[in-house]
Amino acid sequence: MALKPKVVRRLLLLLVSTGVLGLFAWVALTDPELSRATRQLWDDNVWSHALKSTNTPFASSKSPIDMDPSYVKSASPVERRFDWTVQREIKAPDGIPRLMYTINGQFPGPTIEVTEGDTVVVHVVNHIFDDYQVPEFLFDNKLEHVHPTGTDKRFSIHWHGLSMRGMQVMDGAASFTSCPIRPGNETTYKFVVQKEDVGTHWYHSHVGTSRADGLWGMFIVHARDDERQVLAERAPSFRTHWDEEITIALGDHFHKMSPESLGRYVSRTLSNAEPVPENGLINGKSIFSCEMSKLTGVPCPAGDDKDEVGEYTEFRLDPTKTYRLRLVNVGSLADMTFSVDGHTLTVVEADGTLVEPMEVHRIPIAPGQRYSVILHREPSNRDKRVWMRSDMSGECFKYMNPVLYPFIRAIVTYDEPDTWTGVGGWLSPLRHRSNRRAMSERVYEQRTRGLSRMLPSTRPWLPNVTDAGIPTEPCHDLEPGTLVPLIPDPAPALDFANGDRREYVTIEVLNRQKYQVPMAFMNLTTWRPYGRRGASQQPLLHRISHSNATTPQAWIEQGLINKEHELLAVTHPSKPVVFELVLRNLDDGPHPFHLHGHKFWVLHTGEMERVRFRYTKELEDSLDLSRAMKRDTVVVPMMGHVIIRWVADNPGVWAFHCHMLVHLASGMAMAFVEQPSVLQAHPPVPAACQ
Repeated sequence: MALKPKVVRRLLLLLVSTGVLGLFAWVALTDPELSRATRQLWDDNVWSHALKSTNTPFASSKSPIDMDPSYVKSASPVERRFDWTVQREIKAPDGIPRLMYTINGQFPGPTIEVTEGDTVVVHVVNHIFDDYQVPEFLFDNKLEHVHPTGTDKRFSIHWHGLSMRGMQVMDGAASFTSCPIRPGNETTYKFVVQKEDVGTHWYHSHVGTSRADGLWGMFIVHARDDERQVLAERAPSFRTHWDEEITIALGDHFHKMSPESLGRYVSRTLSNAEPVPENGLINGKSIFSCEMSKLTGVPCPAGDDKDEVGEYTEFRLDPTKTYRLRLVNVGSLADMTFSVDGHTLTVVEADGTLVEPMEVHRIPIAPGQRYSVILHREPSNRDKRVWMRSDMSGECFKYMNPVLYPFIRAIVTYDEPDTWTGVGGWLSPLRHRSNRRAMSERVYEQRTRGLSRMLPSTRPWLPNVTDAGIPTEPCHDLEPGTLVPLIPDPAPALDFANGDRREYVTIEVLNRQKYQVPMAFMNLTTWRPYGRRGASQQPLLHRISHSNATTPQAWIEQGLINKEHELLAVTHPSKPVVFELVLRNLDDGPHPFHLHGHKFWVLHTGEMERVRFRYTKELEDSLDLSRAMKRDTVVVPMMGHVIIRWVADNPGVWAFHCHMLVHLASGMAMAFVEQPSVLQAHPPVPAACQ
């Protein structure tokens, strides 16, 4: 009997973790040329910019991701303007210097706070003129197919989670609704945030893989009404009050520039394995053990190769107050499981939708997903300092990176009320000779506990502490039905007589003979509008809006789209309809999918018992439309499926894609075209497209 892919993966990971395949995997993923190319960044006065760990317990600056304590809602909608200059600078998020994208010199990018009804104006200048070049030998492989020369110096800004209703040209999805901003150019995004946009969101680059190199930030839309009152009225038995809010960004982190990781993935001569991070960050900071840094091809700034560098993010809290934590997984690959030692979390929001409160000890967050949780200190917990945790699972990776310690941490410190200074700050660990990579969680905690009274000594929740609906298996989303919208918003039934539609899309990663490298496909189409010769430099929105046709076949005949590289689905030519998508995953890994311009109802998820999924009447009758969760990012299980449904009432071209960057870059994307006949005949062309 053949083993299931999941079982095979676990066996391979077991071998890797015991060292049998570890050396082989790492050798296959590194090479002298790539190491030399990466080290070149450090040859020209880079060390003068390196941020080294010190024995000073607190760094002087606060994180740019912190929310503004002076922010107040205006009595009526106002215009809020932001001026950004984007460039690349040497930063050291975990103590290892590397080139990062910055906004006004900051990484992470500054948090934007607005209130529903406000007009947002963001003027962006591309000032990327540094000397970094993607190693040429990678282009000798297949990188040019998915990452044309110069892609890493261009970007657009997508406002993840915002509907952009009537403002689709501002969505910021390059090749779908806009063009990349080239070096020396600038553009202005202007849009109105509406009631449906209230919630925890973020912004990020939507060109190439620059999101993995730091071009992202938080975007918070406050409700004009007090959400605490809404929760108190609808869920009076739960602890839903909070005094202050904190933004928390979780994500994986790589020491090499992302085009290099992508180049190895799509190489004809290297491993074709999805890249595995060297570290993870919480609010843009973490620590790193240097003992194995030579394996990454990136030098470590510590004087001793066993020293730890970097800083912990520290959250300094007032013990008399309660906090709402706004969580975002900004990573490019890894799922994160979030928890705080000795605290329970009351989930109150997911992807901008208020939910019936649910108390948990930990919560998984896939790339692109967001949650709001209220932090509750357990009565028995009297520790002044505790660990905040963001854990990655090795079972979600194709191989084990020997330098990765997957248990990422920050520090929560409770100050006395008379000395409270607010949220923010970074805490540097004392240097010590410890190999975090080789140590278990328990051993590492024992060693660090005796080194500094500044570090917490708390332990994580035990594995047997489980919560209903929270998966115990790695790489899984919340179980269907776990989250329910707080304000009833049932999914509509399908009425095919009215023009409602159901579409099937199959996703897979194939090593096709034509490409000779792994490429991602949706219905055997790989999205590559800017990666082929002769591709139109105008985004899909503008090409379609200049046509008098309303069907993909007609657009193909008119030469407006390429059927091999642009998969489109038209919801309806001229009116709003209910649209259902059945997404089938033939890959042996999960895929977090995000829809632009909409939230959707998640009706069903499951694993397929056979290759061909059958949508039976029994399954259709079992769907609970009244309590279906509404969000914009969902995980399709490995060898599984999801059924989602939305009201296609937002005319435009909306991207739908995997939020793992190497999958998006290698083609795992498509577009939904809503009401093409009512799109503006000649939408304004952004300056970047001219």
